[in-house]
Amino acid sequence: MPNDILIDTDITCDYLTETTTLFFRGKWIRLETVRINQGESLFPDKPHAQIRDLSDNRIISTCMHGFWLQHAFVWKDWLYVFGTDYYGIWMIKSFDMFEWSVPQMVFNSENDTELHYQNNTIVYNGSEFVMGVDLLGGPYYFTICFARSHDLTEWHYIPGAIYRPHLYTSCPHLIYDNGWYHLFHNRYSEGKYKVFAARSRDLLVWEDSPHNPILSTAENEIIMRNRYPEDKEVYRAINRSDINIWEQDGKTYANYSIGDQKGYPVGKGPVVYIRRSVYDGPLGEFLDRLYT
Repeated sequence: MPNDILIDTDITCDYLTETTTLFFRGKWIRLETVRINQGESLFPDKPHAQIRDLSDNRIISTCMHGFWLQHAFVWKDWLYVFGTDYYGIWMIKSFDMFEWSVPQMVFNSENDTELHYQNNTIVYNGSEFVMGVDLLGGPYYFTICFARSHDLTEWHYIPGAIYRPHLYTSCPHLIYDNGWYHLFHNRYSEGKYKVFAARSRDLLVWEDSPHNPILSTAENEIIMRNRYPEDKEVYRAINRSDINIWEQDGKTYANYSIGDQKGYPVGKGPVVYIRRSVYDGPLGEFLDRLYT
């Protein structure tokens, strides 16, 4: 992507991979997926999500204990959090980020235990909710499919809405704007995991951005390492992934993960961190520029 569209700014958080930044209850917050044995975890023996108040960087709540790859969505004064046990997508919700509903299975493939559910993303298109989720198992090897719901609690596959099944695609981030579904996602290419952008009116026919890949690692890029000074191994970045995009104060921001897809020695967590980039303009303008 041309450097004048999305500019790297800073590193926002070590250890993390999946995040969702959004505005809820008068404040900007970030939902963060926390893995087992992840550094600085409040519950090191259990995957969960934590919510960070971005005004002072405090963790103010944890939720979705025992689930993975969480994603947050705000609807009518409620914060919904979706996560996976890999056999289906589960949901909880909260009015205040402290009291949470009981986890509820909202999307699976009944008795198909070969099919594993990975990352998810949700938008509202004005009449219904749409979920993108990457699947692994059975006929799929990291393939993004789409489902619809009218109440966020019961989801059904959209017939034919399978994104480029001949490719490795994962880590979907969906934005609905001006009649377009914008899908930011990962593809595996030339030994690296890169972020691509595509758009569709109907989730069936897709147009790729001419700027693809919009994010990719540099040749022989070395990952920042400051946690274990005794570890002398060199870690090379091979992925930009798990992008999350939002508009704030008239600018467009993107958090995404940088890592080596391997990790430190057992028990020390992943070699990964979050970087933030910015486009100096509103979200709609940024999305349009991806196709000009």
